[in-house]
Amino acid sequence: MAKHVKILKALLVLFAIAAAPAAFAQQAPQYSQYIFNELVINPAYAGSKQILNINTTYRNQWTGFEGAPTTQNLSIDGPTGKKSVGWGLHLLNDEIGVQRQTAVYGNASTRIDLDHYSTLSLGVAVGASQYVLDGTRLNSGSEIPDTAIPMNRVSQLLPDLKVGLFFNTERYYAGLSAASLVPFKDSNTEIATPRRHYFLSTGYLFDLDRNIRLKPSILLKEDFRSPTSVDLNSFLLLYNRLWLGASYRTALPMFTKQEMKQLGKRNAIAVIAQVYATPKFRVGYSYDISLTALKNYGSHEVSLGYTFLKKKYGRILTPRNL
Repeated sequence: MAKHVKILKALLVLFAIAAAPAAFAQQAPQYSQYIFNELVINPAYAGSKQILNINTTYRNQWTGFEGAPTTQNLSIDGPTGKKSVGWGLHLLNDEIGVQRQTAVYGNASTRIDLDHYSTLSLGVAVGASQYVLDGTRLNSGSEIPDTAIPMNRVSQLLPDLKVGLFFNTERYYAGLSAASLVPFKDSNTEIATPRRHYFLSTGYLFDLDRNIRLKPSILLKEDFRSPTSVDLNSFLLLYNRLWLGASYRTALPMFTKQEMKQLGKRNAIAVIAQVYATPKFRVGYSYDISLTALKNYGSHEVSLGYTFLKKKYGRILTPRNL
């Protein structure tokens, strides 16, 4: 128990550091299917299902719009020889316009059983990100060179750190995490590094019928320098095999004074489906529709997942739905 207390104190210190002001410019990658793999936003999720999982996602945002974001990620997580310790690996490639971020993170988590039904997980992800700005693809539109626009390819490798908490029972979960915790500010570089971000997620699984379950959830994404991003999600799980749902994304001025009229420019909806083609293999797809001037440019996101199920007492253990 003393060991868990020390780990908890260490993570609380990291969260205190995370609360300090930061000056970053680039937004964190956007996902619609994080609901099926919260490791992309919370390192404490690593190993929470007690089964080895591999997940990959490809997102093409605002398809057809020049310079629109594209994101690919691959994550692996699972338990270790010790029941209370989980591990994970997360690879990311995110490109918007002429700038690209390529990152790798190693995740570690420890779980504390609060009682027979509830668990608190503490996690940390340590990694590095390479940021590349390809100035050869930029055009100032003027014959006079713009000194603010680099004419060559600029690259920079920076360390990164994430911390998180994840509480769950068989039906309820709540997570809190902070990303991009290593402060960086250099007026001599043209590269925009990510702002420090905080994620708060929660959800509950209801039984509507023997073969139908309802899972509403909420995600708040905050950087304390722009309006709070809010995702309102609702999913149906049919016959423990097919997920069908939708998400409404908006922004609220929780810590800013921006007018609500301007916040409407962030609104979007997404329709999401995921099917278990086999007990081990799943396929997911989402289509985002912007409720703004970009409404003619939909966003596509495809995810694949494979679970290495284990047998216990002659039956196959299926992964939890949280």
